[in-house]
Amino acid sequence: MTLSSSFRRVGFTLGGHVYNQLVLIGVQILLVPVLLHAWGIERYGVWLLLSSIPTYLTFSDFGFTFIAKNEMTMKAAGGDRSGVLVTYQSVFVLLNIITAVVAILAGAVIFAVPMRSIFALGEVSDIEAKLVLALLGASLIFYQYFLLFSGAARAAGRPASEVAWNGTSRLVEGLSTAAVALLGGDLVLAAIIILVNRIVFTSAIFVWIRSIAPWLPIGWSHCSRSEIKRLFNPSISYMFVSVAYALMIQGPITVLGLVTGPDRIAIFSTSRTLARLGTSATNLLNNSVTPEYSHLFGLKKTSGFLRILRFHLALSGAGVLAYLLLMSFLGDSILKLWTGGKVMAEEPFFTLLILSVGAEMIWTALFVPLASTNRHIRVSYAFAILSLIGICACYFGAASYGLTGAILAVLGVNVVMIGVTIEQLISRAGPSALDSAGRGAVKPSQL
Repeated sequence: MTLSSSFRRVGFTLGGHVYNQLVLIGVQILLVPVLLHAWGIERYGVWLLLSSIPTYLTFSDFGFTFIAKNEMTMKAAGGDRSGVLVTYQSVFVLLNIITAVVAILAGAVIFAVPMRSIFALGEVSDIEAKLVLALLGASLIFYQYFLLFSGAARAAGRPASEVAWNGTSRLVEGLSTAAVALLGGDLVLAAIIILVNRIVFTSAIFVWIRSIAPWLPIGWSHCSRSEIKRLFNPSISYMFVSVAYALMIQGPITVLGLVTGPDRIAIFSTSRTLARLGTSATNLLNNSVTPEYSHLFGLKKTSGFLRILRFHLALSGAGVLAYLLLMSFLGDSILKLWTGGKVMAEEPFFTLLILSVGAEMIWTALFVPLASTNRHIRVSYAFAILSLIGICACYFGAASYGLTGAILAVLGVNVVMIGVTIEQLISRAGPSALDSAGRGAVKPSQL
């Protein structure tokens, strides 16, 4: 394996992520004016609130699908196909058990809680809100299986195709949601369309995996309790990353739903959607190098790993600088043009939002080489603790200072996380640490 082949693989994966990010950005840009026009700002605000709540189900697999992706890629790079199959089937069986339990518990909670007594839902009825939550929750459960099958594609040497599947699914979902709204469909019908889309694409990628990797059959004959136990700590810790992200992304919207009204939610969410286009750009690079970090670590190629790391961080730094300059000068004008003047940038909220996104772009780039090799445990727990503190601060900040108070709490968490990830990157992914792992002193999944 040469360095040029490593960069070539990154290039192919980057191409897939360019498509995926173009779809993601395009759908986000399209849906805001379309849904505002079709539903109005109040009903759109309720949709944002309801769609934020099921996001917490993204941690329903306890992080096992993400860790399985890394583990299968590292094992495949080392030629251990039987080990890949053990990880694949073990996580599949575990996923079946966990999602069944989560679905039952979530369903019971959704239909027992009086939604209108907790949230400001405007003209949306209690039963309509509950149906939307149930349908969106079911779609996220199907997405867990989609992630596992995507891990099989990465292990089979198709990381770019894995990303293309995800991008196409998002494209169809976004266009279908827009079409439903423009044709007069309500929130429930939009949620049904999203669920159908998830079912179709999860089934399709499963059939495709069976055709390109027949040595990776789904089932339980190779399920191993010891394999699940071995992956438990990295998985649980990564679950806390998912929980923390859900808190930091959707938590402020939920908080604003408790202390303000749908119009403030719409302003916050729309402004943040525009500002977070910066994270979409860095995620493009982060996700492109993730499979290569795992691949090089599985091959025990320390020098190649460090070259990719330097390349990754240099491009990330340049991207953050460009983002801050662009948004500082043009962000207000873009927001006004994009929403047709319905949403205006509020200061100092909007400037603090830009700084918060910039800080997030920095620490998430530093986190990628740790997470790609399952060496993320300490950072994950730190982020979970900080996110809890941040959301508590967000509640009190929003109650006292509105949008500005809410975003100040988010900014504080992202700034502290920069220091946390730098310290761990030096200690866990420095040359001496990688050489130690490369000599087999420590198994990747145990780090």
